[in-house]
Order: sequence, then structure tokens, then C-alpha cells
Amino acid sequence: MPQKISAFYYIKNNKRRVAVLAVSLAMFFIANYLVAFLLSTTEETFRKILTEAPEYVQYIELNENDLKMDFSNSSKSLVQVYTEAVSEKCKQIVPRLKECEGVEDVFSVALVYSHVSSVVGEYSVEVPMVTKERMEKMLEKMDAVLIDGRLPENENEAVLDLKLMKNNGYEIGDNLSQNSEVVIVGVIDCNYYFGCGLANEMRTYTRTAVCVLTDGSIKDLRAVAKGQGVVLKNSNFVDVEEGEKELKEEVLDVISSSTGLLSGGFMAVIFVLVIIVDISYLRDRRSEWCLYASIGYGRRTIYFSILREVLFTFGIAVFAAIVICAGLMFLLDGFAVSARGLLCRYFLGDTAIEILCAYLALFGLLQIPIRIEIYRIKTIDAIDDDM
Repeated sequence: MPQKISAFYYIKNNKRRVAVLAVSLAMFFIANYLVAFLLSTTEETFRKILTEAPEYVQYIELNENDLKMDFSNSSKSLVQVYTEAVSEKCKQIVPRLKECEGVEDVFSVALVYSHVSSVVGEYSVEVPMVTKERMEKMLEKMDAVLIDGRLPENENEAVLDLKLMKNNGYEIGDNLSQNSEVVIVGVIDCNYYFGCGLANEMRTYTRTAVCVLTDGSIKDLRAVAKGQGVVLKNSNFVDVEEGEKELKEEVLDVISSSTGLLSGGFMAVIFVLVIIVDISYLRDRRSEWCLYASIGYGRRTIYFSILREVLFTFGIAVFAAIVICAGLMFLLDGFAVSARGLLCRYFLGDTAIEILCAYLALFGLLQIPIRIEIYRIKTIDAIDDDM
């Protein structure tokens, strides 16, 4: 007599029940992975803004508390006093910053902003308004190539990266929503969320800042500046160090918390569904297993046949979930992610590991009722004796 029971007898004759279990398991994978995929658009997009672009273009947004503003001349307006104070401060710190190792150029810029809205959250992107020579240098530094329209030729004209154009729904000829004076005259292709333009002489924009072009080696601009005697306690430094800190605290930690709650909810629902299916699965199997025991199969043999059935079902569920997820991610990327100028990541290793660990936990949980039923198996003779 063969000592191995084929796992496919039951699967072949009970496709509906096996399919329900497989669909439940696949839905858990799909739901968790797609949620993580959509949240990855926030992480990948804001990582590009906060930590990658500042590797080469960094800013010091001067705070009023770090400026020595002279209000003694009552004939001067607040704007004039502020402009003069900024100009004086730049004269002091720009030569010192140029001496720092890794710094290629330092100059003052007038900043306007464009927003980037992701699935969760929104961030501002600096759009420096400078002279034509500085603008050309910045575009070259960021490997930006004009793909539509023209480069700025007049004051208050700017070009934006294609991703920024898509995200904000801009078209050539539109004004920046954050500053209606600035007109978009061209679209550039760039690895970063970037834009720049020509400033007007009055610099009537949001704020003036110091722009630092680097070779990519400077991560903490505040520390580098301090080493040259430039101490600005209240000013905001837009560099890699601050970007990584902000990315972790305001993006990654929030996403981790959100995905944890969602995964826990999905896990609870799937556990309930699988337990219901498992009860239905076991309910009608006892007589079958008793019959196997009566014709000479041991409990161990029967148990391993059940184990192969469950493993096959899990395998089918994972394979189907991966195929469906790949298709859905491709569609979402084409119609919702890239179309909005966002970035995403297809392979999410941590999420995949978490899902597989959940499957292992679920597989272990299923062993409890299975082993209980295995130990309740009786041969036909033993059943007759109990009657």
C-alpha cells in the first residue's frame, strides 16, 4: 500500500473551497502591497526634494533675527531696510562661504516656490530667481534640458521641471500659483524637482536667500559655514542634513505608522476570513481522514497530505497576488503616479518581508485546528466501538 496521499485529490474535487482560501490570502497581499506602493510615491517624491536635490544646490534662508536691520532712517520703508540688511549680510558671508571645501559658487537669490502634492502631504520646492548668467549655471549644474517652450529672457519669467508642471497642472504661459508675477515660459527635463528664472531688479518675491552650489560632498552646510565663522542661529539651512532629518520625522515615521495600522486592520480581517474558511475546510474532512486511517494510513501521513494542500494553496495565492500586483502597479503608475509628476518604487522589500512573515504566522495558526482534528481521527472499528 502506498504510504503517501496525494494532496491534489481534495484540491481537484473541491476547487471552490480552495479558491476561497487562496483569494483571501491573495487579497491580503494585494491590499497591503498596493497601500505601501501608493505611500511610496510620497516617500520617493519627497526624498528627491529633501535629500537628493540639496546635494548640489543648497540654500540659507536668512532670518530677520540674524540681520542687523537699521530702522533709524524713518524715510526708508520696511522693504528697503530689509533689502539693505540682506545685502550687507551677503557681503559678509558670501566670501567666507566661497572658501569652504566643496563649494563651487555662492550668490544671493530671490526665492519663489512651487508646491508638490503627493498621495499624503505637500512640500514646497524652491524656485530661485537670479541673473541670466546664474540661471544658465544652475540649469547646467542640475543637468536640466529644455524640452518645450523657451528659456527665460525677461524679468519674472521662469522654467519648471516637467514633474512640477504635471503635479501642479501648469501649462506654458501660466503664472506660478504661489507668486502671480512669475510667468512659466518653458519646460525642462531634469532628474530633480527644479525650476529657476530671471529676477526683477526690485526682487519683489517671497524672500532673499544665499544659494550655495556644491560638488556633492557637503551634507551639513550649517557646520561647514560655522567652520568659516558664519554663525546664523535663526536662519533656515536647506541642505542634505536637514533634509534627511525632515524626511525621517515628517515623512517616513508618519508613513510607517499609517502602514502599521492599515496592515494590522487587513491582518485582522484576513485572519477572520481564513479561520471561517478553515472551519468549513475541516468540517467535512473528518470522515475522509478516518477512512484513510481505517485502510492503514498513519496520522503522520494524513497530516503531511494536509500540509501539502495548505502549502499549495498559499503558493497559488502568493503567485497570483504578485502577478495581479505587478499589473495594478503598472496601471497606477501610468495613469495616476507619473501622470501627476510623482515618483514611485515597485519593489518594496520591507513590505514583502512583512507580508511573508504574516503568512508564516497565519500558516502556524492554521496548524492548531488541523492538529486537533488529526488527533481526533479514529478508525471505523473505533467508531463502531463508541456507538
